[in-house]
Amino acid sequence: MNPVHGVICLRDKDLNAKKCSAELSAKTGVKLSVKSFILPVFAALLVIGAAVSAGCTTAPPQNEGITVMQSDGSTVNLPHTAERIVILSSNAGEMLQILGAADKVVGASQSVIDNEYIGPMFPNAVSTGKWNVPDLETIITLSPDVVIGYSSSKPNNADAIKAANIPIVYIDCYKPTTMTQDVRELGKLVGNTADAEAFCEYYDSVMGSLSSRIANTTAEHPRVFCEGYTDYSAQGKGSGMDLLLDIVDGVNIIEETDTSSATKVSPEWLIDQDPEVYIKVATHEKMGNAEGIWNDVISRTGFSGMQSVKNGRLWLIDSGITYGPRCFAGAASFAKMLYPDEFKDLSVEEMLRGYNEKYSLNLPVENTVYPKF
Repeated sequence: MNPVHGVICLRDKDLNAKKCSAELSAKTGVKLSVKSFILPVFAALLVIGAAVSAGCTTAPPQNEGITVMQSDGSTVNLPHTAERIVILSSNAGEMLQILGAADKVVGASQSVIDNEYIGPMFPNAVSTGKWNVPDLETIITLSPDVVIGYSSSKPNNADAIKAANIPIVYIDCYKPTTMTQDVRELGKLVGNTADAEAFCEYYDSVMGSLSSRIANTTAEHPRVFCEGYTDYSAQGKGSGMDLLLDIVDGVNIIEETDTSSATKVSPEWLIDQDPEVYIKVATHEKMGNAEGIWNDVISRTGFSGMQSVKNGRLWLIDSGITYGPRCFAGAASFAKMLYPDEFKDLSVEEMLRGYNEKYSLNLPVENTVYPKF
């Protein structure tokens, strides 16, 4: 036992001083009284120094580590909560800001840094390059406790990062069905479970209110086509948009269960299906030209006869509220699209303003849906 460990042993509030003094006396041949344990530190060091080879029966406290559940349900063991983090995901980044852990982010993918709204949250973060192939040398230089990425889009060089003894944890903060689980695990990772739980309560209250109102409506649940970023890319079962549609009891006209990628459909098939509601997702940057994109969609050959176009029920929606921590606002937008009469009193803009105020954020409030409700 070294002298420093001896001092730790002496300070242990659960230590029986009389017992420990007797043990040390027997092992070292030096008679120690209980008074020896209340001597000044320097005296204690001298006494314990004589017992270097003997050791003390009370071991110093050890860090027990933490176990974090990833979005896919698997777990990762870490030696301690993370103080230095590299993020490859803007969704997890937004959540770290809410949890007061933005200052722990020492590195981020270039796509996160370039994000007009998320990037400024991490002024001290060094770029680690592409999110799917982060620069290993830069990551090693940053000495992070953990790298956070998407479970469905793992970096191509994940094995090399792990080989460098840098843990990777896949916490999405992306889909509505795993959102509260992800937030709680992220809170555990950064040592702030209280704020994580508070966010989950807030999130659940919004989603629960939407579900309750829809359960009481007598309106029919419309058939919906959800289109991805590219033309005619259908968002199938289990996709982010489909999960929001489930929350508001919409009927996704795509029946495929393979969600590994978007399903490309033909214009003829889509026109034949004639969905009552048509929702297309776009990045916030693209929403700056929402009117142009919307006009391009409704001008497609054969679309003029579709119910969704004839009845003015074709919308563009910002991906920032469709996926990620703000997806509760996406669900609210879907509810207004599907049940306009029942939700005409609901303002998505006011909901987003409240979110910004609650968490001291500066995220987009307007131009998240086109045409505007």
